[in-house]
Amino acid sequence: MKRLTGLFALMLLMLAPIAQAELKVANVFSDHMVLQQEMPIRVWGWADKGESVGVTLGGETVLVKAGEDGKWLAELPKMKADGKAHTLSIKSGKDTVAFKDILLGEVWICSGQSNMEWSVARSANPKEEIANAKHPMIRMFNVPQHIALAEPQEDAQEAVWQVCSPETVANFSACGYYFGRALSKELDVPIGLVGTNWGGTRIEPWTPPVGFEAVPALKHISDKLKSGELPGEPNKAFRGKPTTLYNGMVAGLTPLSARG
Repeated sequence: MKRLTGLFALMLLMLAPIAQAELKVANVFSDHMVLQQEMPIRVWGWADKGESVGVTLGGETVLVKAGEDGKWLAELPKMKADGKAHTLSIKSGKDTVAFKDILLGEVWICSGQSNMEWSVARSANPKEEIANAKHPMIRMFNVPQHIALAEPQEDAQEAVWQVCSPETVANFSACGYYFGRALSKELDVPIGLVGTNWGGTRIEPWTPPVGFEAVPALKHISDKLKSGELPGEPNKAFRGKPTTLYNGMVAGLTPLSARG
């Protein structure tokens, strides 16, 4: 009887479907996003090895296959800002992910330390500025502060794009917001602002290894990075270590097309 039970269990295992990876799109993509106009539009994520993935936007579709590591990257052709709200659709053999209210316009990365992190709520005339921040064509994505010691993170920390309004603008970078507002008025196109900043930090943690390799005077830092001399667990103190903020807050965004 025990032998029959074991055979029955084995048959069930053989009949069970092989577990498949869920289609995943990088965290920087969400509803209300702005995509950079007049540049190739890159969309990326993860799926099963070798699986076909189709990416559609504005009537254009690009088919790609996930690599051996499950990563995929699709590059849509250049498009021009048209004032329309689009749907970005990503499909694999079994899954579909769709993001709505996607605009084409100008995308800027708002990075740095306290000068960039300083929020609208702490700027001059905050009550008046926040109350008047009704700019549906400005969209904001704030990367959570995150340290990564050894390796660049493949994905940005999870967050969502927000439409600029009195309810959403208070904690965003004042420098980024006022810059974006001026651009919006001058260019009359949607503006996407990606905040990735941390007050009180130095340039070294924001610099990738190639930055140290390119400067002979910084060879000692490059050598330490190559030898893995970054011991310990991530904590606030490590935000001053070379590459740690690039690894945690920039690397996962690098495929994204942006104006500057």
